[in-house]
Amino acid sequence: MATPPSTTVLKAFELLDLFAERPLLGAGEAARLLGVPRATTHRMLVTLRMAGVLESNEYGQYLLGLRLFELGSFAPLRRRLHDVAATPLERLSAEVGLPALLSVRDGDDLLCLEKVDHRRSNVPGRVGQRGPLHAIAAGKVLLAYAPRAVVERYTAGPPARFTPHTLVEPERLLAELDTVRDRGLAWEHDEHFLGVSSVATGIWNRTGQIVAAISVSAGTLPDRRRFRSVERPLLATATEIQRRLGWHPVGKDTTDMAGLSA
Repeated sequence: MATPPSTTVLKAFELLDLFAERPLLGAGEAARLLGVPRATTHRMLVTLRMAGVLESNEYGQYLLGLRLFELGSFAPLRRRLHDVAATPLERLSAEVGLPALLSVRDGDDLLCLEKVDHRRSNVPGRVGQRGPLHAIAAGKVLLAYAPRAVVERYTAGPPARFTPHTLVEPERLLAELDTVRDRGLAWEHDEHFLGVSSVATGIWNRTGQIVAAISVSAGTLPDRRRFRSVERPLLATATEIQRRLGWHPVGKDTTDMAGLSA
């Protein structure tokens, strides 16, 4: 007989999830959002503070502590990707003059692990932020190479619409994923946020499994053709990161795929 999970632990993680959108939380507001008694919520907050996961200020509000960051840095995939991708992403951002990001798929979400900001362009997104797979270029790459069961479940939703340009119809989204697999690149224009576009490609490890995606984003794109110029540096950066992970291309180098834009 399987051991049932601890509902207290699960509720504590629900509580921690609230801080993703609210940097400061009091016991009353947290209890309301969780739908549990204030006394129970306060007990969890105090316990998490004693464990170092949360901190509190002089007003009785709570915020995430550095212990979470410390523990997260030990996650094997997160640490390995940071070690091999940080410098190439910095070079990519400097070369194209745009923010560069590295993201992974976590269930049905896109999770940003690294972001290199650029002073000339500011776009939504931060490390630790989640997003929809179908409305962001990096998410499309990761969804395109996800197991068939994941793709079928995700597209059957249907996915949420964020702007008039979001692909939510299953047939159109599946066709888009076919294009991503054919060309090795994904694009999105105004699909998650109006006025924001991105282009992405995948990162494969030495066993040939996709483990992440890297992308560049722009806040304003007066000319899509101009944005296509970032594809070659993006693919070259992906190849560098993949080689650091022990992957070796078979046949053509992936940089030969640059310019095959939609």
